[in-house]
Amino acid sequence: MADVLKFESIENARQLGGIPAGASRVKHDLLFRSGNLSKATEQDLIRLRDEYGIRLVMDLRSDFENKQKPDKILEGMSIVSIPVIDKMVHGDVFNKLQVPSLTGVDFMEFLFGIARHPVASLLKDKLYNYFADSDYASKQYAKAFEIILAQKGAPVLWHCTSGKDRAGFCSALMLAALGADDNAILDDYTESENSYRKPLEAMTAKGRASGMTEEQLDILHFLVSVKREYLEIPLNRINAEYGSLLNFITQRMHVPSATIDALREYYLE
Repeated sequence: MADVLKFESIENARQLGGIPAGASRVKHDLLFRSGNLSKATEQDLIRLRDEYGIRLVMDLRSDFENKQKPDKILEGMSIVSIPVIDKMVHGDVFNKLQVPSLTGVDFMEFLFGIARHPVASLLKDKLYNYFADSDYASKQYAKAFEIILAQKGAPVLWHCTSGKDRAGFCSALMLAALGADDNAILDDYTESENSYRKPLEAMTAKGRASGMTEEQLDILHFLVSVKREYLEIPLNRINAEYGSLLNFITQRMHVPSATIDALREYYLE
């Protein structure tokens, strides 16, 4: 059962604490994931810093997204930018979708516009296959491992825009490194569906009333929430080629076994 955290304005926040990892469990209050911090209230940030002890935030978003919605932090906190989508890939997708600046744009209509776009049907498979295929993504996620290791067991939070896709794959990698099996990894991933259930229901109802097709509604689901099958796309390919996600981490991402051992020492109980 995911340890969901409720904040005033930080979406999809939870920690990995308590998740089974082999014969152990992940320690509580050390490894956190969420949506971006652009709307975080001062009280939200005080809780992150003072209640949970988070001093380091890893932002997995692109520069484009960061400029649109920059994170808020307090004194004593720092942000490390680790964009996991290659600039060329990100730019190619956004150019095809002709995504405008979000300034002054109704966000629901913005999502509807993407869901209706002819190219949007490629987004889901493109993104999740990218996690398995991209050398750049592997290198960036390996960098995230290095940064987490450097914290020597101190709390750390990572996020993307909604905290479900790029942050979800980061969580999958970290859980695999700590010894969690695929079911535990998928269970944590699908908790994002619960986090976004109400806004997704409202958007789906409005989209269906406006004449959106089932395919377009499925794209809307992908944009707003998750389905277990999304993460199964890279997991199935990785398991077929490498035997396990842990092997992918050591063989494709080139994360040393010593790093895995140290992370387990720091973050398992």
